[in-house]
Amino acid sequence: TDQDRGDLSRLPDYFNDVRTLKVRFLQIGPEGNAAEGQIYLSRPGRFRFEFDPPVPMLIVSDGADIIMEDRELKSVERIPLGATPLDLLLREKVDFGEGVGISKVERGAAILRITLFEPSRPKEGSLTLVFGDKPLEFAGWTVTDAQGKTTSISLSQLDFNPQLSSRLFSYGDRPAQERELMRRR
Repeated sequence: TDQDRGDLSRLPDYFNDVRTLKVRFLQIGPEGNAAEGQIYLSRPGRFRFEFDPPVPMLIVSDGADIIMEDRELKSVERIPLGATPLDLLLREKVDFGEGVGISKVERGAAILRITLFEPSRPKEGSLTLVFGDKPLEFAGWTVTDAQGKTTSISLSQLDFNPQLSSRLFSYGDRPAQERELMRRR
């Protein structure tokens, strides 16, 4: 609809003004398990999810791959960033035109939800962006994977365009605070 197109036209400018982001998150997994932590983001392609204890996970994207470390299981998994729906938000230039599938635009009381997918891989999952509306404010997202399992992320304490160290996005180079946490364990 014209209203959908109007809402969609506001989003790229919102994201393209954000080069870096520091934010608190609350994650609700497919089984209802909750975890909190800090997200650092640097476009294009780089992010770091630091989970608060006792969650033993670290997820880092260096711009090419997403590295998921489970410290408890002492395992590391790598997947290409482009194989995930988050790639749609981490590109150099966010554009919801060609190359991005839009399956749904929903409005509620001061809420706007946009569901995106990769047109070349529609069965691999989707990304639903959630915004507070009037004024537009990014509130989180829900990822639905190929098996239909959903993980929701709610955001708070958004800090737009802070100065961030590039070391945050390098898997092997942990910041001093994290090294201290590891030393105590």
